[in-house]
Formats: sequence, structure tokens, C-alpha cells
Amino acid sequence: MASGILPNLYSYGSQNTLPGIGRINRISFMYVLTSDYFDIQTGVSAVKYYLPHSIGQSFGAFGTLIYHPGDRFRIKVFGSYSPDSRYNFNKSSYGATIGYDVSDRFGVEVGAQRYYEPQKGWQTAPVAIPYYKFNKFKFGIDMGGLLYESIRNAVDK
Repeated sequence: MASGILPNLYSYGSQNTLPGIGRINRISFMYVLTSDYFDIQTGVSAVKYYLPHSIGQSFGAFGTLIYHPGDRFRIKVFGSYSPDSRYNFNKSSYGATIGYDVSDRFGVEVGAQRYYEPQKGWQTAPVAIPYYKFNKFKFGIDMGGLLYESIRNAVDK
């Protein structure tokens, strides 16, 4: 559950129990600063897991910088780092997107991201997020990987 600690400082904590598998505890702290043209979000997170034959923790840091020169257009740069991404609880990644609100309710965000997979190394993936704005939140699904794989399979045939 997220809660405000101080002005611009927020925390989040959760515990998930996976029956027959184990328990995962998460906590994160995030600092948010908003101005007329920029939004800055930065934070740290920790995960403690209790799985069969494996007990440990994972730590990470993350950040986002959003530049919005107009009401409908924005540029976002983001990244996260984790020295130990065991079980992908905290992942190292970075990227950038450009967002545009087509209407008051609908918009799209496109760009690219790179993420680290321990078995394969650094991987690049497109980002394509169509979204719909409700009164209090925005709902979107990243379709970039699906589009990339569809195009790649069509070219390989």
C-alpha cells in the first residue's frame, strides 16, 4: 500500500504469499518533484524472498525524468539498476519514450528500452503503449514486444 511520508516522499510495501512456493516482501521509497515543464521521480527498492531452497534479497534504484513542453506532448527518459537481479525482482533497464495525447481520453506512448537478462545479456525492445484515461487513472498495455515479434516472424517466413 502506498502512503505519503513527507511532502514529495512516498513509500510502498507489500507481502505476497504464493501457496506452495514461498513468500515475497517488497518495500520501496520514492521522491517525486513536479514543476511546470518537468516531473522527476527517483527511488530505491528492496525485495526479501523466502522460496524453497532459496532465501535472499534484491536491492535496486530507479528514476524517471519527464519533460512536457505542452499539454499533449511529453518525452520520458527512465532507468533502473540492480546489482543482483536474481529471479528478476529488481531489473536493470533504461530507455526513452515520446507520448502524445490524441484526445482528452486516448493517447499513445512509443519508444525503446534496453533491459538486462542474465542468460542473454542486454536486450532491446520497442515500446508501444496505447492508453485510455479514466477520471482518476490511466490504463495502457505495452504492445511493443508483440508488434516486434509479429513483424520479425512475418519477415523470417
